[in-house]
Amino acid sequence: MAVSEAAIASAAASVVSDKRGRTAIATIICAVLMIFMMPLIVYMGITSNMKDIEIDTDSAIESIVANMSSDEEEKLSHLETVMKDISNEFKSREMPKNAKKAQAIYCCALYDIEPTDSEFVTHLADCFEQATDNDSLLELLKTTFGIEIDKQEFENLMSVISSTIIDLDIPDDKTNEGLVQWAQYAYDNGWGYVWGSHGDVLTEKELNRLKSVFGSHVTEKEEYIRNNWLGKRTSDCVGLIKGYGWYDNDTGSIKYGTNGMQDVTANGMFAAATEKGTIDTMPDIPGLAVWHEGHIGVYIGNGYVIHAANTYAGVIKTPITSSGWTHWLKVPYINYIDETENT
Repeated sequence: MAVSEAAIASAAASVVSDKRGRTAIATIICAVLMIFMMPLIVYMGITSNMKDIEIDTDSAIESIVANMSSDEEEKLSHLETVMKDISNEFKSREMPKNAKKAQAIYCCALYDIEPTDSEFVTHLADCFEQATDNDSLLELLKTTFGIEIDKQEFENLMSVISSTIIDLDIPDDKTNEGLVQWAQYAYDNGWGYVWGSHGDVLTEKELNRLKSVFGSHVTEKEEYIRNNWLGKRTSDCVGLIKGYGWYDNDTGSIKYGTNGMQDVTANGMFAAATEKGTIDTMPDIPGLAVWHEGHIGVYIGNGYVIHAANTYAGVIKTPITSSGWTHWLKVPYINYIDETENT
């Protein structure tokens, strides 16, 4: 193999949700991890220190595929089939938002178990259907498949998954209600902040791109970014809204410039809005944006705003009375369901 195990592990954590390339880049990376039987504990030990590893994921993927033997390609083909079966099974049970999580758990913890269980996909879906939280899911997995998984290792794995996979199922049409769900999801999952980003996983390649485009806005805080946000999803303030507009629910990926959402700054979004006013005239409609010069956030209702605040805070939730908001606006690139207005 031309690529080290450490590099593969770093790439796996960084691009596990990326849908480009073959069926999924995550499939290729995780397949190689499991083909060479890297234990879960080693995998998590390496990825916990991934901030120290610089990796060109495109080159890593090319090297992996180019160096695969026929036996490895056969294993990869089988793994891709199982991944598709998991997706179809979870969709049929109306649990589509858990499919990516189940696929990641399969690749990273249950790859060796699947060939011994003819009903593997059904049993895996049963575990998710019966689980009420991560702790109960762990116990169900252990009991169902007769394996031992260390709780801390499992929690580390789930943390990596929640940082990289968007398991949010929202309507394809872009509405204020969907924007609230999106903002809440970013807050709940601890998204970070990097100037110019809009919700993608911050890989080494993406960080270098942001540095080249936005210069000192990124480079002056690079050490903190590397130590806290590398390998996680990040956005800046207006990027949080743009990421929602560009999100493709079918693939779970953010597709730049799609769905009519323009690539504008916070001030540009305010200028483009046709319905807006001073903060004292704001109607109580969740999904409105709130703005002051150079900054924008999402009003989620009940007097609270979620916004990507700054490099050191990431995505936070604050009372609308804080942060110095001066104006409100209807985001001009989404539809507003007036029934949400609370008079």
